[in-house]
Amino acid sequence: MAKNNYDPVGTLSVGNVVTTSITLYKSNFKRYFQVSLRATGWLLAIVLVILVAASAGGVLYGITNSWLVTIPVAIGLVVGTLYCSAKYATNRAVICRLAYQELIDEPETVAVATQKLLPRTWGFLRLAWLITLYICLVAIVACTVLTIVVLTVTAILVDGLKLTVENPIAFVGIGLAGVGAFVALIAILIRYYAYWFVAELPLAVEQTKSANASIARSKQLISVAVGRVILIVTIAFLMMIPINTLGNAPSLIGQTMLSASTDAATQAIGGALMLGGFVLNLLSELFIMPFWQIIKSIVYYDLRNRREGGDLTI
Repeated sequence: MAKNNYDPVGTLSVGNVVTTSITLYKSNFKRYFQVSLRATGWLLAIVLVILVAASAGGVLYGITNSWLVTIPVAIGLVVGTLYCSAKYATNRAVICRLAYQELIDEPETVAVATQKLLPRTWGFLRLAWLITLYICLVAIVACTVLTIVVLTVTAILVDGLKLTVENPIAFVGIGLAGVGAFVALIAILIRYYAYWFVAELPLAVEQTKSANASIARSKQLISVAVGRVILIVTIAFLMMIPINTLGNAPSLIGQTMLSASTDAATQAIGGALMLGGFVLNLLSELFIMPFWQIIKSIVYYDLRNRREGGDLTI
């Protein structure tokens, strides 16, 4: 295969990353879509496992009137969900590896990349858990601190200055504090997420087999360009909002209709909208996933090339 002409090494700018991502996606669409379809299938399998387990548990309880008989079902639910989640996480990582191998001009087939990552399947699941846990902990701490700040501002305005909540000054002050706290929360989450943005790549392409080591490696690489990575993550997220809205809007409308009315026709329409929203969300995941994983691969390639250079050439 002729050497490609992608050059994300220059400035790690949003424009370079997006342009290269689109080019790489278009030129390898069939392969990436194949893996994305497989990953989305495992995501759908999680939903099916939950539905089957809930139905089986309900039937068993109805027959025996005892929760003890549902324990095997609960165990099956946990095992099935973990297995499907691990497969989903691994297939997402396969896309990262495929894209990275293209960037270093050592392309692999889907079968080869998958085979190389299968031994690390549970590592990718643990990696996803750890990142989710870290994000949740950051969110909890940030929410607690920002809530205290908003309550302090409210106390100063209401108790300290003896203003009523309806007073324009108090109303605007509390409102600004709330909006500022929300913006600060988003900024904090994006900043910390940026440190773990490429955590899948070390586990997918390097020798490490540890989720913790992969996360540490991601932070090590990102630390030299955290500001630019934050900008890339923010822009990429904003670009995907319109697509995500296509699925979320029908689901939200359907949920509102189900909770607002007991009319049979309204309930049916609401249920149909929620089902339609679920299908649209799956379809959006199918097409968005490769683009997002390619962006990670390009950022990882660029940062690794900056830090280590040498044998990494396009």
